[in-house]
Amino acid sequence: MALANSILEDDIRTDIETRTDSMLSLNKLIRRQSDTDKELLLLHSIPIVYSIWEGFVQTSFQTYIRELNKLGLTIDTVCEPILIYHLEAEFKQFKEYPDKNPRKIHFFNNLKQFLRSTTFAIHTPINTESNVGFNVLNGILEQFQLGQIPEYPQPRYSLPNELDKFLLNRRNRVAHGDHKSIIVTVDDLDRAITLVKMLMDLVSEKIFTGFQEKSYLRSSSSQK
Repeated sequence: MALANSILEDDIRTDIETRTDSMLSLNKLIRRQSDTDKELLLLHSIPIVYSIWEGFVQTSFQTYIRELNKLGLTIDTVCEPILIYHLEAEFKQFKEYPDKNPRKIHFFNNLKQFLRSTTFAIHTPINTESNVGFNVLNGILEQFQLGQIPEYPQPRYSLPNELDKFLLNRRNRVAHGDHKSIIVTVDDLDRAITLVKMLMDLVSEKIFTGFQEKSYLRSSSSQK
């Protein structure tokens, strides 16, 4: 168990270091440009920083799932949120029930086979909805019974404001071609990098704590 936890932490911390280095290198590169080039690069730096954030959510949870799948979890031992996440991801029919008998039979045969299995591998990748805002992030954490990240991790520092209204809003506007009404400064880039670094630390700590405390297991009371 200790070895798996060490692997989990090492892989995620290495990922954080790599992504942090990429953001800092981007920052240094932009600061060395002429004013005209700097303005253009700053505008597109926001989608780049956001992609680093969304990529981290994917890779960190894929790493977590990989370690969970080494534990031989069963439908009787895994916690309900993870089981529901897996079922809905593997069996789309729960959300869009088939209307024809052959498809219904195929669905129930696969479901029956799953319910008879002794162990199972949790589904990947994570559905980030291509917009990992504050609510989406906490929704993913809840799917894995890891708790929620508070709205204010620091006094007067609102994650919904920083992540949704600042980073995600600007990223979406740039991605949709709304370039003329957006001005991105070096301070804005610093602000975005600070946010993503904080978010990566908060998410990784949730994952490390959840693994150590075995939050992926079903509680004894829920098994009765």
